[in-house]
Amino acid sequence: MNELGICKRSGRLYEGNSSAGIAINYHVPLMPIELVGVEMQQGRTSTSMIFREDSFDPITKIRRGRVYTEVLGRNDPWHVHDFGRTDLKRVGWDQGEAQELEATSYNADSLTSLRQLSPLPKVILGKSPHHTYWKILSIETQFDGKPLLTLKAMTSFGAVPELMLNQVPEIAQTLIQDALENVEIAANRIGAIETVDACRNALSIVLGTLADNLELELGQGINHRIKKNQANAKNSNANGQDLIIHSAEIVRRLHPRGKSNEKEKHKTRPVSQEDANLALNCLWFVLVELGWARG
Repeated sequence: MNELGICKRSGRLYEGNSSAGIAINYHVPLMPIELVGVEMQQGRTSTSMIFREDSFDPITKIRRGRVYTEVLGRNDPWHVHDFGRTDLKRVGWDQGEAQELEATSYNADSLTSLRQLSPLPKVILGKSPHHTYWKILSIETQFDGKPLLTLKAMTSFGAVPELMLNQVPEIAQTLIQDALENVEIAANRIGAIETVDACRNALSIVLGTLADNLELELGQGINHRIKKNQANAKNSNANGQDLIIHSAEIVRRLHPRGKSNEKEKHKTRPVSQEDANLALNCLWFVLVELGWARG
C-alpha cells in the first residue's frame, strides 16, 4: 500500500489510496520525522513527513519503519470501507457504494535523496519540545520497492551539560550562554563541521575569560593558561599542561579539518559525526572541570 490517509475529523488512519481506503484497526505509531539538513543539501522543498513504525526494541533502542511525505494540493475525498464508523456519508462509487471522508494524504517516500549522501543525516522524531534524536543504521528496499529505515537512538547527541550560571564569571555569563545555545543548534540541526566550530567558539570564550581577555583566540587563550600554570607550579620545569588544555587543544586542532584548503594541505580525512561528538565531550569536560556546569 503506497498511500496513507489520516481523517481530518477523527484522526483515524486508512491505508491503500483515495479510491479504495482500508481502515487500520490496530495502533500504528506515526511520528513527524525530520531528516536534518536534507532540504538544505538537496534543494528540496520542505514538506511534512511522517515515520510509520513497524517495530521497536526498547533494549537496543532500534526502530524500524517507513517514511511517508504529505501530498500537497490534493483535495479529493477518500473513499473507504470502515464498518466501525456510522458517521460517514455513503456515496455511489466504483459500481457500488463507499464511505466518503476528507483526509490528509501521504505517499510512501522513496528516500532517493538519501542514497547520494555520505554520511547519512541525523533524524529527529516527534515535535518540539517532545522529540528525540536518531541516526540511520541502514536503508533496505523491500519487495514492493518501499525503503525500510532502521534507526538507533543517539543517547549522547548534543552533550552540553547544564550550565551553573552563578559559577560563571559575570563578564562571560551572557557570552557563554549564547555560545552554548549555538552549540546545541549546530549539534542538533546542522552538522559535524558546524558543531566543531561552535565548540571552538565556546572554548575561546572560556579560555579568554580565564585569561581576563575575551578578545583572545582559542590558541592564545591556551598559551596564556599554560604560562599561568607554569608560573604557579612548584616545579620550575613544569610544562603547564593540564586536562583543560588538552581538551581545548583537541578542539582547536579539529577545527581546521573543516576547511577544504586545510584538509587538502594536510591530507586529513573529513570531519565526521564522531569528531563532532569528541568536540562536544571536550567542551563538556572543560565546563564541568571548571565547575561552571553540572557533570
